[in-house]
Amino acid sequence: MRISRRQIQARSLLIMAGIALTVTAGAFWSLYQVVLDKTQVQLQELARSQARLIEAVAKFDAVHTEPLRSSRADTLSQIRESHFRYRGFGETGEIVLVEKHGGMLHFLLPEPKLGFQVPPPLPLEGETAAPALRASAGASGVIRAPDFTGTEVLAAYEYLPFLEAGIIAKIDMAEIRSPFFQAALVTGLLALVALAVGMAMHARVVGPLVGEVFSVNEELAAREAKLAALSRQLSKYLSPQIYKSLFEGGTGTGIFTHRKKLTVFFSDIAGFTARTDAMEPEDLSYLLNSYLNAMAELVIKHGGTLDKFIGDAVLVFFGDPESRGVQEDALACVEMALEMQQTIDRLAREWQARGIGRALEVRMGITTGYCTVGNFGSDSRMEYTIIGNQVNLASRLESNALPGQILMSEETWTLVNAQFDCEAQPPLQVKGFSAPVQPYRLVGRVGERDAPAAVKVSGDGFTIQVDPAAMPGEERARAEAAMHQALEALKRGR
Repeated sequence: MRISRRQIQARSLLIMAGIALTVTAGAFWSLYQVVLDKTQVQLQELARSQARLIEAVAKFDAVHTEPLRSSRADTLSQIRESHFRYRGFGETGEIVLVEKHGGMLHFLLPEPKLGFQVPPPLPLEGETAAPALRASAGASGVIRAPDFTGTEVLAAYEYLPFLEAGIIAKIDMAEIRSPFFQAALVTGLLALVALAVGMAMHARVVGPLVGEVFSVNEELAAREAKLAALSRQLSKYLSPQIYKSLFEGGTGTGIFTHRKKLTVFFSDIAGFTARTDAMEPEDLSYLLNSYLNAMAELVIKHGGTLDKFIGDAVLVFFGDPESRGVQEDALACVEMALEMQQTIDRLAREWQARGIGRALEVRMGITTGYCTVGNFGSDSRMEYTIIGNQVNLASRLESNALPGQILMSEETWTLVNAQFDCEAQPPLQVKGFSAPVQPYRLVGRVGERDAPAAVKVSGDGFTIQVDPAAMPGEERARAEAAMHQALEALKRGR
């Protein structure tokens, strides 16, 4: 998904703002924890020191109080008197003294928040009694909880065993947090100013750089699209295997060759020039292009390397640059040749529908052997192709085949005869080979040998195409009658 320049600028600013906020928030949180921990320690020290002081006063009063007077009452009276003069710590910090009596918590000191009135007793249950209950129960520590007014406080509590009471030093959490909120507000305002300055600098400094990057990216995208289009066009001039190997780095662009055992296929349309002399150029172009397109698709389907089109002739080889093994390559080539013959019959019906009545008859030759394969040519113009006697032999086998016939060499026959039915033909003495060549005619796949062979032949003034295996009984009778009529007509025309 592509994004615009404005989106990049907006996102970069959001990222910078996010980083700044994260760092600031982390710093504030760390500082807040430090202050909170320090306040807890101070409250604990205050609660303990006050507890020791009160206990010292209580012990003194117990020794020196006059008879018939309560030393505890004297101690509490002195504490209350001093509490009136005590201004606490901070704005909300204060000392609280509590005791348990009659199932309730009783406050022993006046509360500044209540106009120096003693708060009413509290039940022993409930969150608001938590600090006082812990202190009066003989525990000591620090807790963050609501006080008797429901205000969240940080409270340190200690037990006074001599008075059987608890002392609490507490401060509102709001007072602890207040400086941080104020600092956050000031920092936020400064951050907005800094962000505005950053946006202006970003637009002045980073904006042109982003624009330059986009310009380069657009240029690269245009070049990439152009290269992709050129690559698609180039692929039409190369065999898929050569194209893939070249663009994946498997095939170099220098002049090189190597020897390899290949299966070579050569085909040609019998009497093509004579058949097409009278055709209109448009029909001829359609006929040839549709034929070659269908043949090329079958080459790709069976994994062959399409070497070249030579007019109406087709040269294909199997085994380079990709090979499935010598025998598998040979089997794929023969299977391709059979499917080509079947495709030509299908094309003939399409051509007839366009008014091109004369079907094409294609001769094919197949051989297997060592060839020289690689880049041939010059540094400025080269071609990936094959040369050698096996290429010539495939061409000679094709030229000696009858129209519609497939001939293969003995070595190819040795590799495929277990799966394809072939008939030995008379030996051929071909140019370039001292010894006669033993050809084999491809009949079909093994298992189809019992089916009646199809006949297809044509010439000036006649066309015969008969496939008994595809005919129902009544059609065979009609064909036989038509053959007799044609034979009688030939006899009368002598």
